[in-house]
Amino acid sequence: MRSASIAFFFNVGSRYEPEEISGVSHFIEHMLFKGSQQYPSAKAISDAIEGVGGNFNGSTGKELTNYTARVPGEYLSVVLQAMADMIRRPLFDPTEVEKERGVIIEELSATQDDPQEWVNLLADEVMWPGLPLGRDDAGSVEVVSRLQRQQMLDYLGTYYRPNSLVLSIAGNIDHEQVIAQVKQLFEDWEPADHPLWTESFPPRGVSPVRMIQKDTEQTNICLATLGAAYASSDYYPLLLINGILGDGMSSRLFQSIREEQGLAYDIGSYINSYYETGSLVVSAGVDPSRASAAVRAIIAELTRLRQEPVPADEMQRIKAYVRGGILLGLEGTQQMASWLGSQECLYNRVWNVDEVIAKVDAVTVEDIQRVARNCFAPEWRRLAIIGPDSPHRVEQFNRLLMGA
Repeated sequence: MRSASIAFFFNVGSRYEPEEISGVSHFIEHMLFKGSQQYPSAKAISDAIEGVGGNFNGSTGKELTNYTARVPGEYLSVVLQAMADMIRRPLFDPTEVEKERGVIIEELSATQDDPQEWVNLLADEVMWPGLPLGRDDAGSVEVVSRLQRQQMLDYLGTYYRPNSLVLSIAGNIDHEQVIAQVKQLFEDWEPADHPLWTESFPPRGVSPVRMIQKDTEQTNICLATLGAAYASSDYYPLLLINGILGDGMSSRLFQSIREEQGLAYDIGSYINSYYETGSLVVSAGVDPSRASAAVRAIIAELTRLRQEPVPADEMQRIKAYVRGGILLGLEGTQQMASWLGSQECLYNRVWNVDEVIAKVDAVTVEDIQRVARNCFAPEWRRLAIIGPDSPHRVEQFNRLLMGA
């Protein structure tokens, strides 16, 4: 490879935040790009990285915050120095804080202009109501409007420590040179205690349907069910279940609901996995008059996985599909740096590709049915809907979820 990729992973995200400062992790992530001691403005940081042909970004999740860059290999040391400075010595200039506050509020408002994105956030809310995993990673307009600079600096000082950080670098690099530079940049950084998050299991016996009425052409649906933690023995069966259900054009949901029944133009599924819990979410955009039929058809596919063993030929196909996705997803330096860094953060070890593929291959038909019976039980079904449908239909959708 001619490129090198850098990924800084911090073991902190939105689930670590008290509700009164929710969104602070995301706000900090934005501010780290706005100037540091050696690079005192956003333009100075951009020039240092883009000026040598690189690109860079950051993202905030529930459990991790990461800062990444991809550069021509010969400029790795230049970019590593710039990123180290922005991470260790950010300025948090008060004027920039206020400017970025406005940007983030616009970002939060824009989400509500995109019902497809908004309904996915609503699905988390209905799965984990009142819990950190149910909140938008960026917080809320109300909380972001009143977050104080000192609160950000206190949070930064608590969580941005060397014992909270994994630095992952992949590509055209000299290992010994990287080690030497990292020591020079970071060895004087003092560790500190790292507070943990609170457990966030999906509650039982809560209202399973959330509806928001909005004048849209389509009704946007997310049907969520119980998932699995990323270290759980159920994780790999669930990965295959997701492939069977809604990952790709040969999946059951795509074939049945779009191709055969014509109920949705856009339909698919994905999984969220965290330390102790997770969810599987089916998302679809449907004609408002066919929302009930689409929900009923989705539940039929979930029920089919609970009741009928997956045929051997379909099992072979989905394993090949998942294996291919893993292998093809690791062909770039950025993907490799992310693979290594996120695993070290989440598992305290790196699984090699052969180990992961062996876990995929070890999943049996019985595993699939056992996990489906547990995760797709009616008591775990949750539904988020944004569209022209009247919220008065909540009870009707509630009955549909229960299979009535």
